[in-house]
Amino acid sequence: MRLNFAIIRTLFGNEFRMILRDRRTIVTAILLPLVVMPLMLFASSITRKKHEQTLQTKTYHYAVIGENSQWVRQLITETRAHLKTGEDLGKLKQFKFEEITVTNAAAALNQGDVHFLLERPGGEIAPGQTNSVDAPSSAPTLRIVYRADRDDASTGVGWMVDALEKTRSVQRAELLQSRGFPVSLEKVGVVAKVDLASEAHSAGLALGKFITLFLLVFIFSGGAIVAIDILAGEKERGTLETLLTSSATRTEIIAAKHLVILTVAGFITAMQAVNLMVYVGFGIVPVSTRFAAAITPGIALLLLILFLPVAALISSALLLTSGFAKSYKEAQLYFLPLMVVGILPALAPMLPDLPFRSLIVLLPIANVAVAAREILTGSFDWPMIGLAWLFTTALAVWLTSLSVSFLSTEKLISGGGSNDVSPRDGAALFSRHVGVWFAVLWAVVWVVNSYTANADIRIQITVNLVVLFFGASLVMLWRYRLNPLEVFAFRRPKPMVWLGVLCGIPGGILTASGLARITNYFVPVSREALEEFSRAVIPEGVSLAQLIFFLAVMPGFFEEITFRGLLLHGLRRRLRPVALVVVVGLAFGIFHFALFRLPGTTFLGMLFGATTLLTGSIFPATLWPAGNTASGLIAEPIGIPCMQLSWPIRPDALFPACHSIAGT
Repeated sequence: MRLNFAIIRTLFGNEFRMILRDRRTIVTAILLPLVVMPLMLFASSITRKKHEQTLQTKTYHYAVIGENSQWVRQLITETRAHLKTGEDLGKLKQFKFEEITVTNAAAALNQGDVHFLLERPGGEIAPGQTNSVDAPSSAPTLRIVYRADRDDASTGVGWMVDALEKTRSVQRAELLQSRGFPVSLEKVGVVAKVDLASEAHSAGLALGKFITLFLLVFIFSGGAIVAIDILAGEKERGTLETLLTSSATRTEIIAAKHLVILTVAGFITAMQAVNLMVYVGFGIVPVSTRFAAAITPGIALLLLILFLPVAALISSALLLTSGFAKSYKEAQLYFLPLMVVGILPALAPMLPDLPFRSLIVLLPIANVAVAAREILTGSFDWPMIGLAWLFTTALAVWLTSLSVSFLSTEKLISGGGSNDVSPRDGAALFSRHVGVWFAVLWAVVWVVNSYTANADIRIQITVNLVVLFFGASLVMLWRYRLNPLEVFAFRRPKPMVWLGVLCGIPGGILTASGLARITNYFVPVSREALEEFSRAVIPEGVSLAQLIFFLAVMPGFFEEITFRGLLLHGLRRRLRPVALVVVVGLAFGIFHFALFRLPGTTFLGMLFGATTLLTGSIFPATLWPAGNTASGLIAEPIGIPCMQLSWPIRPDALFPACHSIAGT
């Protein structure tokens, strides 16, 4: 359909003027994003200064209890003297502490009269005994009793422990010197800690963990007000029906409304980038110089470009949600779950040891969040940053197209439409819900794998394939009352198909290996990483028969009934054959998690999916992957180096298989 951009421009201007007259929009979408970030920065700066002032003026009170109070007081006296005369103490020189006398130590600690108690448990010892030749073999223990639910007590204990450790080092050095140790302790086993990261990069790491989270909160809050009002609100007020009687088409109306939401989201994104650059980068807000060095104009501009697809993605999701709702209140009910689902991936930078070169680069929002963290820490992995940006942009374009297509039907008025599925039609319901089921299954598999990573590979395979894949398949069959024979395509194929599969097994191995080599040019994987992966998958001490059963037979059955059975059947009503094969293959690749395996496993998933569609049976697709893996396991022991074959990629090797299968 050809769009009239003059009409879209007129509708956009009218809608934008209307939202600017709404106080809620002005406050939520403009004032809050404009003011909250500087306020947070000011509050952080004030808190930091307050903490430093407290450290300089605060005096921590303690009480000495127990039989060995004289020994404890002598140790504290030595510590106090060392803090006055010692060197390289840093902020410890500002630590002030004072003993007070209490009658009931426990009550004084609970009431906050003292911050901590000092006690030497055990039998009574004489002062200075530990420095003599007759000192007992076990060193005396100083116990510090405090309440960890009080910040001042925890802080005071931390300072006291540091001060006592300094005193212990001095006592140890003096004791060794008195026994004739030839050199000073400072010259023995000197450890030098060298931090190669600049202060700007260290500050960028702290900022990168939260910047995407704060941005999404602002975009969701401001964008939701606009999206709910201009679509769900107009449905409820009846003004949308009036607009539909004009010469503007539904697509033009939706395009104008989407541009309004996108403009607001883009403004919020740009405002946060400007806030960071002006208030932090230019030093208007008195924040730490480390943060000022981390935010340069170039970094702020790069972050703005990086976050624009995220703003577009959220705008499309808000528009689609508002259009699906029948009323303003219903749209508000949908908003909170949507916000939670959208914000959760933004927590990815907080996960420890999460590499950017992993499947996280294909997880929407999380990929951009991790990319922002990498940029702020000075790690510019341009291929991965570009891939994350392109993937998020493509997803935003697709969701925009989906929202325009969806809302251009009668659903624009009713929010439900005439295409509602009967609750009794399990197959139709499953076709709608299959994506959600597999998304949840992917998340569950990820979490379970993180806990079973160190378990035996046979246990991991049994848990993943039998408990998760097969268990989820049975639950879906039961939930939607599906016919297993129809879903799993348990049909006998023609005899020529088996010949095609046997011809395709070596061809599939060659082609997948070639794809893996090509992938290594774009996502390099070290030989050590591949060897470690191989050792994890094929552990020592496991017989060849067990390897074939666990790595070939079990995946060949359970993976195929899950992907080429349930997933293929669920999406068959909604996608054309080519798109169906691509989507099922991509899902199969994503479930293998490792980024370097994605092209090869996706290709094989597409190959097996096409085989199932062409033959109408899942059995060839079951034999093919099992044969691939079994051939690889058998080839190495008999001296056939599959991974060292000279051909980089041989798609022509699949010709006999394709000819036999297509000919059926």
